[in-house]
Amino acid sequence: MILLMIHSSFFSYEVREKAISSAEENPINEFKGENVLVIFISIEEGDDSNLALKAMEYIMEDVEKVKPSMVVLYPYAHLSNKLAKPSVAVSLMKEIEKSLSEKIKVIRAPFGWYKAFTISCYGHPLSELSRRIGKEEDNPVHLMKQSEEIKYCEKFGFPSSPHATFMRSAVLEWVKNKARDMVVETVGNTKPSQGEFSVNYFEAKGKIIPCLNENPNIIAIYGGVMDMDVPYSFHDSANKVDVIFNEGGVTKVNVNALTYYFMIQSVKDKVYPTLPMWMSPIQVRILPVKRDFIDDAIRIAGELESRDVRVDIDDLNDGLGNKIRRAGKEWIPLVGILGERERKTSSLTVKIREETEQKSLTVEEIASIVMSADQLKLKRKLPILLSRRPKFEYL
Repeated sequence: MILLMIHSSFFSYEVREKAISSAEENPINEFKGENVLVIFISIEEGDDSNLALKAMEYIMEDVEKVKPSMVVLYPYAHLSNKLAKPSVAVSLMKEIEKSLSEKIKVIRAPFGWYKAFTISCYGHPLSELSRRIGKEEDNPVHLMKQSEEIKYCEKFGFPSSPHATFMRSAVLEWVKNKARDMVVETVGNTKPSQGEFSVNYFEAKGKIIPCLNENPNIIAIYGGVMDMDVPYSFHDSANKVDVIFNEGGVTKVNVNALTYYFMIQSVKDKVYPTLPMWMSPIQVRILPVKRDFIDDAIRIAGELESRDVRVDIDDLNDGLGNKIRRAGKEWIPLVGILGERERKTSSLTVKIREETEQKSLTVEEIASIVMSADQLKLKRKLPILLSRRPKFEYL
């Protein structure tokens, strides 16, 4: 489906004669209007009701920006060389008209007629826009632009760092967890049966953009309808990002886009950016204030790990301030300071990143906080001691 949208100070048309034998009967023969958003539209082969809904959403986005008095839907075959059958085109045009009419006055020019028209474009920056709307396979993510928010993905070394690899895997597991009726998992199955869950990997095309267009591009497909608790699409500062597609009883999820969504939400309206607990590569970091306390830190880490907590230890020969800053760079949710008092009381003084506060907590209390926010319980993929890590240039 192709849309050419022109904000017109004046627009008129007049029906002349039939262009096809199946032209709509009893057409609106003429129209004149001022401050009109004219939508020249071509319905293409394969277009369906889902795309009609997307078209309505895109048109309303433009309506909200340019504030026209009405919208004119004008069938225009000259935008495409792979047109849908007339019956399909008319049906989808009517769907778009019906959806739009609930929000703004709409005139639909008749389909299948030669028409004379006069148009006067305002000429402001938003007065002429075009958009091609297709299914996700026809509307590739490589057309996305590099936005301001991409810096959060770059911060963690997307697409190929250890942190990025874990986060994407966690998001995929989160999606699987939502498919509660899943009975079998496959790979590369683009048409799973009811109850099947398939993971599909695609090579990125065009410019690599962290999170949005990277290798691998991952699409999860579920044979059924999933309640995801996340929006079907969202906006960053440069793009409308589609996340979920429902087609014919099948749910498709763009895992890369969903990862990007969670990254942005980690920053939104927060004093300190904080990843969801289940998505954090490391959930708890222990900071021994002296090297004498490293053995105690290893013991406490073992107790936490036995309770399915992803924990590591900053055993580098460095001051406490630098250790706290390192943990902050990784957005680690819970940072536990281990000093003489904590060793004697078998506790940690924990800085809770999201709450911006500090508490004295036992191992059991720390594990309880983590487990209440993490139903996935994925295993740690990084070394338990920072001294055994390679140097990550992105941190």
